[in-house]
Amino acid sequence: MDFAYSTDQEAWRDVVAAFLDDRAPLAKTRVRAERGDGPDTDLWRRMADLGLHGLHVPEHHGGQGFGVEELAIVQEEMGARLVGTPYVASTVLAATLLAALADAEPAAADLLARVATGDLTGTVALWGPGTGWVDDGPGVRAAPAGAGTVTLTGTRTLVPYGADADLLLVTARHDDRPALVAVTGAAAGLDRRTVKGLDLTTRYATVTFTDTHGVLLAEGEAVRAALDTLADHAYALLAAEMVGGARACLENAVEYAGQRHQFGRPIGSFQAVKHLCADMLAELELARSAVLFAVWAVRTGDPRAASAASTAKALAGDAYLFIADAALHIHGGMGFTWEHDSHLYLRRARAASLLFGDAGHHRERFLRHAGFGPDPVPAPVTKGTP
Repeated sequence: MDFAYSTDQEAWRDVVAAFLDDRAPLAKTRVRAERGDGPDTDLWRRMADLGLHGLHVPEHHGGQGFGVEELAIVQEEMGARLVGTPYVASTVLAATLLAALADAEPAAADLLARVATGDLTGTVALWGPGTGWVDDGPGVRAAPAGAGTVTLTGTRTLVPYGADADLLLVTARHDDRPALVAVTGAAAGLDRRTVKGLDLTTRYATVTFTDTHGVLLAEGEAVRAALDTLADHAYALLAAEMVGGARACLENAVEYAGQRHQFGRPIGSFQAVKHLCADMLAELELARSAVLFAVWAVRTGDPRAASAASTAKALAGDAYLFIADAALHIHGGMGFTWEHDSHLYLRRARAASLLFGDAGHHRERFLRHAGFGPDPVPAPVTKGTP
């Protein structure tokens, strides 16, 4: 079976790549990151004009109605350019979570339509201090407030673009049941503080709720099912982003190896550099193949989707780390300077490899889904900030 992207999908890649080269070059992202700027609102609006925000959202919910493959292509091209937007937080995470509930929950459908057009920037607040990447335990408690609303008390950490989003989707405990609550960015009792992370091109926040009002979207098994759907999408699509970043690192390294001369020869002609580039390519192709299968499995609802998504996340994380580090070394002393872009890719590689669980966690998750252990458990929060 051929899991490769179709001709039309590759044409879509060309459209996305041309758009990003024009509107979100790495040089622009770097300047904004060094200044500590928030999200680029002009870029966000132009992404909406291209239909990127609701790409995989069904048409009857206001989206474009494409599949996970088209979204994975966008992720890969954004990863290649280290685009610094809330796209993962809003489209990959928030929209996917809302879409899993929208057919049964009118409130979720209303929010999804606004996220799909880019009118609302969404994010998810799923992490609690000392918990896995999904926490529906006592980290945040929801108390009834009447008419389908609740008040939240507790803290969520490492919320992607949590200080900038218009909408936060928060997991909480309500009457000893898991609940999903929608909170607006302007809600009273909401404290959002940006935290400095290793990846300079992405923003995270610690969010504290103090009797903060929100809308109860769902609770019980519906929440657990939606979070399972979100997990498979998140793992596969983050892996696609990492493949894009690794591809850019390899391309940059090969180009430099052909330009840089030492002892009267391009350094790319030296056997050690050749072998290193070959190893980088092998790692990239292995990760790319895993992502292609994971994206297909997630789209088709294949029973292997969970294990495939974790496999892709583990392999892409390892590959990105190796390739980003090797590319930096091929660039030599220049690659270690602040002015060069190599460290930005290495930072993103390290952060992305930890986000949503590291490679060790996902290999364990694969084994459990393959029947070699107990039910999957949440990923432990890695010490430090991605």
